[in-house]
Amino acid sequence: MDQSRPRRKPGHDQRQQQALIIERPDLAHPVRRVLAILFTLLAWGLWIGLWLPVLGSVAAQFGIELPWVSYPGQLSLQALRLLVGVFPLAVGLVLLVLAVNGLVSRIHRRFNPPAAHRFIGMDRLATGMALDAGKLATWQSARILHVEHGPLGRVIDARIVR
Repeated sequence: MDQSRPRRKPGHDQRQQQALIIERPDLAHPVRRVLAILFTLLAWGLWIGLWLPVLGSVAAQFGIELPWVSYPGQLSLQALRLLVGVFPLAVGLVLLVLAVNGLVSRIHRRFNPPAAHRFIGMDRLATGMALDAGKLATWQSARILHVEHGPLGRVIDARIVR
């Protein structure tokens, strides 16, 4: 219990651990890399295109005409202007809720500090789980266990596979 079990040595496995593709993008197939770049550029283009009417509406509020921004109709432009007008209120409301939540949690932590965690020994753990302390120590030293549970979910028995 007081010592850790031996670790695997490098090269001990039958196959070497390969690096993840996210760490080594050069391992990805070239077609996959090109498609990833194209999809990323397409997504950025769509995202910027969706923001153009908002930019045009804000510019129109300041009297600036942007000829490359087209609107689907006057009704949608008015709805967009109403949304842009409500946006600062929504952001302010979210910031207010976050500030109140932070203040309440600080007060709660100040007056109700968390209880210190005490070390639980093998005997107490076994008693809490209604198991034999000797069996529990043996099971913890195993690598793989086959565990049998009772109808209420309690551990009935376990056998060591490895």
